[in-house]
Amino acid sequence: MATYNVIKAKHQTLVASTVDTVNLSGGFNYVEVSNWGSARIFFTIDGSTPTVGGDDSYPVGPGGSLPVPVTTPATVAVKLISAGANDYSVVGF
Repeated sequence: MATYNVIKAKHQTLVASTVDTVNLSGGFNYVEVSNWGSARIFFTIDGSTPTVGGDDSYPVGPGGSLPVPVTTPATVAVKLISAGANDYSVVGF
């Protein structure tokens, strides 16, 4: 499990079946997760820990992106997991 603290964007590679946490401190209204790999990525923005294929997680398919509104735009903890070693981007806007 890796944790990254950034202001507005993080570009990284997930280790298979391991949660990454990206803390965005820029006070954004939306967070967008982009999946540059070949397996689905599951993520949360509410502090809960996602699981591969788990309920209450947002899925992003290979080559896809998903913007999600943030209800409290202070620091947002985006937690991500995948069954594969996927490249990803997390961007606040």
